[in-house]
Amino acid sequence: MKITNIEVFELKIPFSTGVKNKVSSNFLKADALDFCLVKIETDTGIIGWGDAFAFHCRRAVAEAINTMIKPHLIGKNPLDVQQINFELQKKLHLFGRYGITIFAISAVDIALWDIVAKHSNLPLCNFLGSVGEKKLPAYASLWRYEDAEAVQDRCQYAKNLGYKYIKLHEVFTSEVKAARNILGDDIPIMVDTNCPWTKDEARQMLNSWEEYSLYWVEEPINPPEDFESLSNLRADTFIPIAAGENACTSFEFKKMFDAEAVDYAQPSVTKVGGITEFKKINHLADTYGVQVMPHSPYFGPGFLATLHLAQSMPNPGLLERFFIDFEAYLYPKEIFTPQDGFFKTPDTIGLGLDPDKDVIKDFAVKTL
Repeated sequence: MKITNIEVFELKIPFSTGVKNKVSSNFLKADALDFCLVKIETDTGIIGWGDAFAFHCRRAVAEAINTMIKPHLIGKNPLDVQQINFELQKKLHLFGRYGITIFAISAVDIALWDIVAKHSNLPLCNFLGSVGEKKLPAYASLWRYEDAEAVQDRCQYAKNLGYKYIKLHEVFTSEVKAARNILGDDIPIMVDTNCPWTKDEARQMLNSWEEYSLYWVEEPINPPEDFESLSNLRADTFIPIAAGENACTSFEFKKMFDAEAVDYAQPSVTKVGGITEFKKINHLADTYGVQVMPHSPYFGPGFLATLHLAQSMPNPGLLERFFIDFEAYLYPKEIFTPQDGFFKTPDTIGLGLDPDKDVIKDFAVKTL
C-alpha cells in the first residue's frame, strides 16, 4: 500500500455560546472556529482523515502540511505509521518541537491510524486493544463568559442536559462562586484559567478558591512549561492541578511528571503529535501514577480519535465537550452529545465516520 495524495481542507464554522455576550475580551475572540482537516489517499482506495489544532493558526498549519510534510509522505506505506511519525519529527525538528510543526504532524498521524484500522477492518479502539464498550464520562467545558449570570445560566443548562461534571473557563472569583452556588455540592467543578498568572498570583487565587471544593484548576501559571513553579504551587494548595494542553510530545510530559507538577495530565491528540505520541504519553502517565484527562474541545477527526484512545485506556478519565453549538457539524451531532453524561464511541471501522463532504464544501475557506 502506498500514499498517493494528501489534501488539506481549511474550514471556518460559525457557532453560538448560548449567551448574548458571546465574545469576551480575553478568550479566543471568535464567533467561528477554525478547522484544518487532512485527507490521505492510498493506491488501494482506503482514505484516512485527520485534523490539526487550528484555532487562530489554520493557515500556518495548512501550509506546514502542504509544504513541509506532504513531500515526505507521497509513496510511503501508510501502515508504517509509527515509523513515519518518528521520521517526520526527526526531519522537521529544526522548525520547532512545539506548535505549528507538531500540530501538522498530529493531523497526518491521526489520518494514518484511520487508514491502518480501516485496512484491518476494525474500529480503531479494537485495533488498539479494546472491545470499545466503556462508558466514557463527559464534562461540559463552558465558554469564558466573564459574567456571573451567564455562568449560572450555562451551568444550569448543562446540568439539565445530564452532565455530571462541569468546567469553567474563568479567572475571577465571582464566576467561580456563582457556579458553585447554582450547582450545589453534587456537581464537581473544574476551572481552566488558560495560563494567566505568575506563581505568586496563582497561589493567592487558588488559596482564595479552596472554599469552592474544585475538582481541579487547569494551567494557572504562565508560562505553561514552568513545571517547577507549577510543582511548587501544587505543594502549596489543596486544589488538584491539571495541565498539558500546551505541551507537545512525550518529552515535555516526562519533564512535567519528573517535576511532580500535576495531578491530572491533559494531552491533546491534535497537538502532541497525534495518536502515536498520545499513546506514549499515556504509558508515561501510567508509569508515574498520573491520571490522564484528554484535552478534546474539538469537533473533527481529533475528537473521534480521542474517543477511541480513551476506550483503549484502562482508566480513561473524563472527556471534554466544548459547550458551544455549531451552525453545522462534520459528523452527526449525536457523536458530540453524551447520553446520561456518557459518550458513545463509533463501532464501525477506522475512526468510525468520515466527515460530511457537504459541510466541508459549504464552510471551506478560500485561500490564495
